[in-house]
This record gives sequence, C-alpha cells and structure tokens, in this order.
Amino acid sequence: MRCSRWAHRFDDEAPTIEAILEKTRVAVLRYGVRGLAIDPYNEIEHRRPANMTETEFISQLLGKLKRFAQNHGVHVWIIAHPAKMYRENGKVPVPTLYDISGSANWSNKADIGLVVYRDPEEDPTKTEIHVRKMRFKSEGKMGSIALRWNPVTGRYSEIASRGYCGSARGVDEA
Repeated sequence: MRCSRWAHRFDDEAPTIEAILEKTRVAVLRYGVRGLAIDPYNEIEHRRPANMTETEFISQLLGKLKRFAQNHGVHVWIIAHPAKMYRENGKVPVPTLYDISGSANWSNKADIGLVVYRDPEEDPTKTEIHVRKMRFKSEGKMGSIALRWNPVTGRYSEIASRGYCGSARGVDEA
C-alpha cells in the first residue's frame, strides 16, 4: 500500500537539514513519498561554521538538497521569504529570487523559481504566481498568472486579463 500523504512536523525544536533529510529518506523507502516541502526555510536550525559565509552555507545546503532529490527521485520545494521589501511609488514590488534573504544562490542554484505575491491593501483576494526561473525549457516557461481566492470554497480561480502578447491568460506571460 502506498501512502498518498505523509507529513512530519518538528514541534519540539528547530530541525537540522540532516534530520529533515533522514526523516524524508525513511518516508521515501517506507511510504513511497516523492516530494519534500520545507516551509519555511528560516526555521531550519542552521549550524553554519564560523569560518563559512552565509552565501557559502546556503550554496552547500542547496547542493545537498539537490543531490538528495536526484538520489531518491524526490521533488524538493523550499519556501523562503524575501528580505523586507520597501514600497516603491506606494506599492510593494513583486520580489525576485535575488530578494530572498541570505544569498544570490537562491536564484543561481534553483531549477525552478516561483514567487507568490500578494498586496492585501490593493486586493486581499488576489494572488499572483510568477515563474521567475525555468532552467529546463521542457518543464515549463517564464510568466505569471493572477488568481482570485474564494473564501467560501477555499479555492483559487484564474482571473482573466490581458497580459503580454495579447494573451488572455495570466498577468504577463512570456
């Protein structure tokens, strides 16, 4: 029997990346798990050596996660938040992968980079999903889409709009 849903929470203390990968390795073998979501990244216990920069540490961590994913046939999603964003002309800009706190390696090492953007002051029900990086063109393409949250159904639906190239989908498909 295969488990379609598996989750492990570390409630007692912040986990290390090694502890997360070990629990996931067991779940892959025992339950056939094929996806790992680390949410949020900043709650992992970071045991960075004193002689290592944050950029080097994040590079090493991302490399470890990529090797784990390749060796175990698992997709890995890391939810990492941007550094504090400041308003420009009264509006908070859509973050890039380089705005993630800590390192440009969030952009450099990612295969796929997504940004989820909301401006609750403008429209509390609108969410935009921006594909900021797509290393392998066979996996998808750059662009974005606007979604509307329906609190009654708990679902998102596409907001029809005119994006780039006259597209009726999304907010700026490329």
